[in-house]
Amino acid sequence: MQSLTKKIAITIITGIIIIVFGAWGMGDLFSDGNKNIIAQIKDKKVYTKDYIESARNYVNRKNKTELTDVDHSLILNDLLAEKIYEKFAEDLGIIINDDALAYYIKSLENFKDSNGKFSRVEYEKFLLLNNINVKKLEERLKKELIKNLVVKVFTNGVSSTDYHIKKIENEFLKQINAEFYQIGNHEKISDEKIEKYFNQNKQKFSLGELREGEVVKLDNKTLGFEKENDQFYKLLNNIENDVVNNLNYIDLKKKYNIKTSLLEKINRNGINKNRLLSEQKQFKEILFSLTENFKTEIIEIENVKYLVHLKNIIKDYEVKLETGIKKEIQNILNYEKNKTLAKNITESNDDDIFKISAEKYNLKIENVFFENILDNNKIFSQKNVEKIFSAEENKVLSINEKNKIYILKIKKISKNKNKIDNLDKILKNQTKQEFKTLILRDLDAYLIKKYPINLNERVLNQVKNSF
Repeated sequence: MQSLTKKIAITIITGIIIIVFGAWGMGDLFSDGNKNIIAQIKDKKVYTKDYIESARNYVNRKNKTELTDVDHSLILNDLLAEKIYEKFAEDLGIIINDDALAYYIKSLENFKDSNGKFSRVEYEKFLLLNNINVKKLEERLKKELIKNLVVKVFTNGVSSTDYHIKKIENEFLKQINAEFYQIGNHEKISDEKIEKYFNQNKQKFSLGELREGEVVKLDNKTLGFEKENDQFYKLLNNIENDVVNNLNYIDLKKKYNIKTSLLEKINRNGINKNRLLSEQKQFKEILFSLTENFKTEIIEIENVKYLVHLKNIIKDYEVKLETGIKKEIQNILNYEKNKTLAKNITESNDDDIFKISAEKYNLKIENVFFENILDNNKIFSQKNVEKIFSAEENKVLSINEKNKIYILKIKKISKNKNKIDNLDKILKNQTKQEFKTLILRDLDAYLIKKYPINLNERVLNQVKNSF
């Protein structure tokens, strides 16, 4: 889906790997009453207002109602990484002036019109939709550009040693024979246990904020033309201009005699009030990008334009213990039992535990063959295939796959002797990517050592407790 008010994904290109639960220095900085400073890295400071702003953005982005310790760790890591990058860029002599920033902004696809040119209108619309001012946005983009440049300095022209090439080749040419079974504990859970779980975990079943709207397909038929002609495109352009100028929605419909259809109530994930994936899920992103001040937009899906209007926002939709949730809870409780069983199997010291468990629980053992680490297996995802290839022969693994738990034993590891198409190209790309990852990992470690972090845990805890 392509929105005419495209959104920017402002992310760290390579994250600083900081173990939040580790120990930082406690410098003299915090003994003189600096109650608004959470951390300091050289002359760079993280203030409480920085943390609060980042935490609020994180809550909105993730659609969270409360923050866990892991969430706080991620928020803090991002802030610390940001300051480290800033300081490192200064030491490298990387300076982002107004001209460089302007050039970068104009290069972003998010702000270009249909002709591929920078559009001030698209830029202003983004500011409106995201409720952010120019100064704030350009600060974010400047930080993003700094990270990009630092990464490029260290990875441009990246190559790899013969050692890494051979290492990747050996890994890639491995093939694995394995056997597996699925743990299938699906016993009936009592209503009392289900109700108790629901009352203790209501937040898990919250749909969060729901939004409903109206939509109309802007094709020639809707707009009263037999075919797409010059008049049709002229009318479509007029509608787009009125939307950009934020013409009142009621007036817009009257002006062009537009009849819309209802968009059902859905959350950020496209789930409707019945806890089902909505057939209108393709409109979820635009619905949640619209604001009280800018409720109407035109988007493009598969080369077709739609007019979308935000009709209503339901902040707190009450969830009740209904049939669908009961079934969901039963699956959750059975899944937890299966996880416990899987853990007991994989942590057992009995060499025959794989077959013993299969016989005990009457589970069917199946065989699977992996030709290489990139094998497009129909059962296991690429992530799990990589996990399997990292294990040794005779190892028993627990594999979580789409809410199903498998126990897998590696029977034999051998070398693939068959000719693989484009092997040299594949190996080159794999090696280059792995080598780049190693470089960035080393860079992270170097920066953490070069720029020690002084952390005021007392102030940090005070801020965390406010959420």
